[in-house]
Amino acid sequence: MIKGILTVVAVAFVGVVGYKILEKKNPGLIRKVKGSVSGVGQKVGAIIDDAKESFYEGYAQA
Repeated sequence: MIKGILTVVAVAFVGVVGYKILEKKNPGLIRKVKGSVSGVGQKVGAIIDDAKESFYEGYAQA
């Protein structure tokens, strides 16, 4: 159990250090990735809304 906790802590530490290095070397990359992730969330939401609307329209006519 202790090994697992130490592994999680080590991975988190490496992730934070890697993020800070990337942010320092290429801050535009971080902004670009955050923007594309945000865009994907909005597109998925729009697709779900369209599917829900189509379902309701089909259900109302049945």
